[in-house]
Amino acid sequence: MTLPTRDSSPDALHTAMVRRLARSGKVLTDAVADAMAAVPRHHFLPAVPPRVAYSEQDIITKRTADGPVLSWASAPGTVATTLEQLIVLPDQTILEIGTGTGYTTALLAHLTGKGGHVTTLDIDPDLTVAARDTLTATGHTAITALTGDGRHGHPDGAPYHRIVAADAWDIPAAWWDQLGRGGRLVVPLRLRGASWSIGFAHHGDRMVSDMAEPAGLTPMISHVSHEGERVASIHQDGLVSLAWDQDQPISSTVLSGVLYRDRAVALSGVVSGRSSPVDGIWLRLAATEAGCCRITARGPAVTSQLCTPAIPLGSPALVDADSLAYLTLTREHDGYAHVLGAIGHGPKGHQLTDRIITAIHAWDKDRTAAPTITLHRGTPDTTTRTRMIIKGENRLTITY
Repeated sequence: MTLPTRDSSPDALHTAMVRRLARSGKVLTDAVADAMAAVPRHHFLPAVPPRVAYSEQDIITKRTADGPVLSWASAPGTVATTLEQLIVLPDQTILEIGTGTGYTTALLAHLTGKGGHVTTLDIDPDLTVAARDTLTATGHTAITALTGDGRHGHPDGAPYHRIVAADAWDIPAAWWDQLGRGGRLVVPLRLRGASWSIGFAHHGDRMVSDMAEPAGLTPMISHVSHEGERVASIHQDGLVSLAWDQDQPISSTVLSGVLYRDRAVALSGVVSGRSSPVDGIWLRLAATEAGCCRITARGPAVTSQLCTPAIPLGSPALVDADSLAYLTLTREHDGYAHVLGAIGHGPKGHQLTDRIITAIHAWDKDRTAAPTITLHRGTPDTTTRTRMIIKGENRLTITY
């Protein structure tokens, strides 16, 4: 987290945030830069000190009575990435699923201008009321803020030129129907245990990506928002868990105790900097492997060397029946670089580590390669040779 240390007035912090986002490459266009410069973020986070509101961090805005997070304000860089992916043009109609604080709503209104319109939906009436009050107080009156389940969209305002949504596991039929042909949908889509902010162009019965970035936005709050994702522990004390999709033949019961079975270790020879992203490896595995999923290890599992994923909070893994392998790394002597590798357990542990090493090398040949992620409405041409990922009524393919 980066906190400004000089002039701490809200205006100065606001200016510093915009400059920081431009330097980082999160803001690429003048339109998004102008919008973020025009909308003060701290107005939408009145309970948070301005220096925190303008720092590069997610800010929790609501929890349940027993602690789990219900809503948070995404970090400015995440918001900027979303706006760049959405490519809002003047005079367009926009549907936002997940109002939150209303900050992104105000940015969208600035981008589309007086000739456009923003409709925003949130399932939590408290958030809707608070956001509407703040938007009105800050002069954003040409916005329709409604309480409702975002899965159903808002047909009265359709068709929309743009739809932007909170985290979801699948694309509801209402979004297909309410987005105009040629329009754009941006959504952090859950995929094999990870979340990717994807910019889709609408082509009738297909949504085709042209942008994809790792994401960590607030899940769409609905009893079926992640209905296709399964999460379960594979350790008796709950120290290690997996997350996978409903179309995958993965059983946590079969894998119980797998971490105590025969252990295979393989190193790729590929070096990655300490802060270099390796998310592309995850997508490579998702594109080719039926058993690609997420592994998460809690502190005691890592410190005891029971399970040492590259990123303990969530790393790619492969499962085949009663065997498991996951991405790991070893630190170089300089402390700043790591060698990527894989650790496997079970009868097929060696084969699974080899397949992860293959994905590492494919990623290393072109670390900036962007796949095309295509969401098909219904079942596409069955002659395709691309692996299908089943998402409810939709099908998804990843091609390089």
